Amino acid sequence: MGVIRTGVSLPRQLLRELDRIVESLGVPSRSKAISEAIALYIGERAWLLEEKKDYEIVGSLTVVYRHDEAAEVMSEIQHEFVDLVRSTSHVHLSRELCLEVVMIAGPVSRAREFVKKVHTVRGIEALRCFVFPVSGGGSVGHPRG
Repeated sequence: MGVIRTGVSLPRQLLRELDRIVESLGVPSRSKAISEAIALYIGERAWLLEEKKDYEIVGSLTVVYRHDEAAEVMSEIQHEFVDLVRSTSHVHLSRELCLEVVMIAGPVSRAREFVKKVHTVRGIEALRCFVFPVSGGGSVGHPRG
């Protein structure tokens, strides 16, 4: 894959923080860090766009919710999407709060349905979804380089 040189305007403090992280973590270059950040941004959001074609994805949905309001509904939804949900990890954060990481794999259209349904659950405190397209060989659809 070829590389294209481009310019980006950033707030001074954001660039300082990026440089601090690049140096501290030993990232080869600022460009490498920015490329990784853009790939993550695309991977996190592009799938939400309405597209006519359906493709396979893998990913995770991380949810923090109030146990008394959402636990039963979350379980019901995951059973409804048994074709998509591959695994769930559940952590008790406190007596009131739970964290679940739901690993998913399947058609992007089905993943959209799942995420939209989870968004409607009462008692959800936070929700974050990371989804990546997969090619026929099972590799992530964007380069990590």
